[in-house]
Amino acid sequence: MPPIKGAGEISQEADIMKNIPVIKDMIEDIVKICDPMQIFLVSAKKNSKGEVIRFKLCIVVGDQYESRSDLESEILLKTDCPVPCDIIVYTISDWNECLDDDFSFAYRVDDEGNVLYEQKQ
Repeated sequence: MPPIKGAGEISQEADIMKNIPVIKDMIEDIVKICDPMQIFLVSAKKNSKGEVIRFKLCIVVGDQYESRSDLESEILLKTDCPVPCDIIVYTISDWNECLDDDFSFAYRVDDEGNVLYEQKQ
C-alpha cells in the first residue's frame, strides 16, 4: 500500500470536533466499516446553540476499495447519524495523485480540513 501524503497532524479544533458525540459516533462506525487511513472534517455547521446540525467528512481508504461510490453508500446505510452528513471517499492512490494538483478538492481538504482520525502506522 502506498504511503499517504499530506496532513498528519490533529489540530486543537479537530481534537474538539472529534469529541462531539454525533461526529465521534460516526468516526467509530466508519472505522469499523472500512478501516480508513484518515478521516477529515471538511465542514460542520452549528445552530445558534452551538450544536452540530450538518457536517461533511472526507475518508481516505486503501486501494482495495474499487468502488468509492459503493463504499460511500455502504457507510451511509450502515450508520445512523441523527443529522445530515455527507461522505466523500478517496482511495490512497487517488488521494496522493490529487494532492499533487493544488486546484483539487483533496488538496483543499488536506490544506484546510481537520484530521479527525489517522490510522496508526
